[in-house]
Amino acid sequence: MSAFLPQYDSDPLRETALEQTRAQYQYNYTYLSPLALIEKVPAREEFSWNWLIHLAESVLKIVENHREVELHPARRAAHHKRHSWLSELIRTASFDFGAIARVVKETLGSIPMEEGAESPEDFAAIFRAIGLPPIARDYHEDSVFAEMRVAGPNPLVIRRIAELDDRFPVTEEHYGASDHYRAAQSNDSLEAAKQEGRLFLADYEVLEHAENGGQFPEAQKYIYAPLAVFVVDKESLRLMPVAIQCRQTPGADNPIFTPDDGYNWLIAKTIVSIADGNYHEAIAHLGRTHLFVEPFVIATHRQLAPNHPLNLLLRPHFEGTLAINDMARGHLVNKRGPVERLLGGTLQSTVGLTVKALQDLPFDDTMLPRRLKNQGLDDPSILPHYPYRDDALLYWKAIHQWVAAYLALYYPSDTDLQADWELKGWFAELAAQDGGRVKGLQCNGTPPRLDYLADVLTMIIFTSSVQHAAVNFPQCDLMSYVPSMPLAAYAPAPTKKKGGTLADYLAMLPDPGTAVLQADLAYMLGSLHYTKLGEYGDRHFPDPRVWLPLETFKGRLGAIGKTIDERNRSRRYLRPYEFLQPSGVPQSINV
Repeated sequence: MSAFLPQYDSDPLRETALEQTRAQYQYNYTYLSPLALIEKVPAREEFSWNWLIHLAESVLKIVENHREVELHPARRAAHHKRHSWLSELIRTASFDFGAIARVVKETLGSIPMEEGAESPEDFAAIFRAIGLPPIARDYHEDSVFAEMRVAGPNPLVIRRIAELDDRFPVTEEHYGASDHYRAAQSNDSLEAAKQEGRLFLADYEVLEHAENGGQFPEAQKYIYAPLAVFVVDKESLRLMPVAIQCRQTPGADNPIFTPDDGYNWLIAKTIVSIADGNYHEAIAHLGRTHLFVEPFVIATHRQLAPNHPLNLLLRPHFEGTLAINDMARGHLVNKRGPVERLLGGTLQSTVGLTVKALQDLPFDDTMLPRRLKNQGLDDPSILPHYPYRDDALLYWKAIHQWVAAYLALYYPSDTDLQADWELKGWFAELAAQDGGRVKGLQCNGTPPRLDYLADVLTMIIFTSSVQHAAVNFPQCDLMSYVPSMPLAAYAPAPTKKKGGTLADYLAMLPDPGTAVLQADLAYMLGSLHYTKLGEYGDRHFPDPRVWLPLETFKGRLGAIGKTIDERNRSRRYLRPYEFLQPSGVPQSINV
């Protein structure tokens, strides 16, 4: 089938095809009100067979890990039985999603709560078949804590600041207690850092009104809205932590913690990591990738005919998205499900954060170059070491070039674009209250200019591939080991600067059973790679004019891989940033 714009296609079956897909792709506004989600996943959107094989292999590894860890002796036989049964299903390829889902549900649901950990080694002991991630060696170091802001699973929280506000009254005395200050042995000061633009803030104010979890399971949990200030060290040029406040409002029982506060400093960093993990799962991951893309999937099928050039371009970037989002609603973000057990807030609070994330950030402000600029993160001379930014921008440019070249084949000018009534309907439906409810799109019932359309398509493809890879795949390496990023606190934040103990720190962390559940999910979600960006398949684009710009795009992706390899060899800090290697960036959100 050739790709045609509607104004040049006289085939009456074109509108018939659209009528059929509109009947299949219906919006629902009640699942996560008021977000626009799919009412029922059409059969064509279900998981592919190859994807199911990848999932089954990940689940098999989790079951094998359970069998080796032997959390509960009475469950040893059950884990052995599941392992043998799933191994046979994979060998004979005689399974479906329902069978795998049952194994997942039974495996995750069989993890009991236990007594609290007696030492940090208790958390390392839960890794057998899936392997202990390297972050376990150095998660507690200040340099690693800072690195998580620029190369972790949630790399778009920090922003550059010129001044600290009244919520967070950091002083020169606090600044002088930082490891950065002591190591430099220089005349650096808080005032100098302000004047030179070297201060950065991680602010989790969005969590301030989250309700503490604990109704399920029967263990009181706590979630805080901390503030953490960082400085770019003038010698090493890397980010270093300066001070942390665990709640938004200053006071005698809410001290500002610094690196000289012993275990209370480690506890304060843990509270920031908990906030970061909750922000990651509810906002950066579920909200601003998975659910961000869903209305675009629905509107594309409803408004652009199957042979429309933009439908052909976008369809591979939507593969599996409706299915994985539906699975999350039914098996993860559900009453008494893993999200409710793991995260610090109640299920209602977590869902509220997800909704708020999409309501509060207009579409145009989500575009990576604009967002980096708005947060003061775009200048490498001020923040030299920012692996996520530097690698992600390579993809943004390459995707934009590919999209612009593709559009030029079908829209030689804005006039051709303005004549495309299906594109006009696409934009209108995306913004409509009875459509996708996407906020902040520049459209008033007419198609935009070509340059803006290229930006929009770049944002959709970038989010479906690169941005999701940046927030999803670190889960395995950086979040599976609970002390690195717990998802809830199990003791209140300290109210005094000094006096914390190892026992106080361990009391903040989940029990080993809950830690196993976090490791299981992080491994399953963070290790399943399916498809690769740029690999559309030999027969996907029937128009031979597309082949040359597509090969150019593939060549740019190869060059990006070489650049990232070279950067990782020269990056001096901690560990390479490998989550955006082209080999690990899928086409779509399918896990």
